[in-house]
Amino acid sequence: ELGVSLFKRKGRNIVLTKYGKLFLNDVEPIITHLDDSIKDIKEIAQGKETLNIGFVRRLGMSYIPQIISSFKNENISFQCQTGFSYDLIHSLKEHNLDIVFCSYVQDQEIDFIPIVKQEFYVIVSLHHPLSIYDEIELKEIENYPFIAFTKNSGIRPMIDHILEKKSVKPSIKMEIDEDEVVGGFVGHDLGTAIVPDMAVYDLLPIKKIKIKDLEEQQIFYMAYLKEKEKSKAFNQFVRYVLNKNESYQ
Repeated sequence: ELGVSLFKRKGRNIVLTKYGKLFLNDVEPIITHLDDSIKDIKEIAQGKETLNIGFVRRLGMSYIPQIISSFKNENISFQCQTGFSYDLIHSLKEHNLDIVFCSYVQDQEIDFIPIVKQEFYVIVSLHHPLSIYDEIELKEIENYPFIAFTKNSGIRPMIDHILEKKSVKPSIKMEIDEDEVVGGFVGHDLGTAIVPDMAVYDLLPIKKIKIKDLEEQQIFYMAYLKEKEKSKAFNQFVRYVLNKNESYQ
């Protein structure tokens, strides 16, 4: 089939020809890689695997480290990626991620399981007129500049829903994508903001104010493809996360 001889007889032995040696040099790495791939697949079947997980940054400060540190399985390692919910879902559908922890995104191909709830607060600088209050009506923020999250942030639709439900139309002066940056700008008295309860805000010169009569909460989900074949390691980790969040079951 190749058009040249790969072997020749030398006495009683069969040896490689010049072309046989050239062919061997080319196929040896392929055979070695094939052997490694077979070994990797067998290990995955036995539960030894690196899971690729993605999560929004606000979960990477506490929730995800706690889950991974308490999940004691020496056969399973993790490769982590942070990003916005929409970007993480895209990576999930491209099969670049196995599991994503994010806000809800409407998609019929993905299972979303609630795992974390966070209350919403208004934050203001320590010198802001509203800083003397521990609780306010949301309508009171209309009189001051407002800092919103960018539209590609998973939390933006939820905050927009809250504002619409309360018939509040804030004066948006800027849009920012990072939680810490929102807090930093608020701390410098550049506006008020509505944010989920996060430990990072306790480190900044701001005041967290409860919102009266607000039932809505920020909910984060564990998400994965419905039709994807689930490995042993995948199932073990998902079951562990679900067991840690039995209150949602």
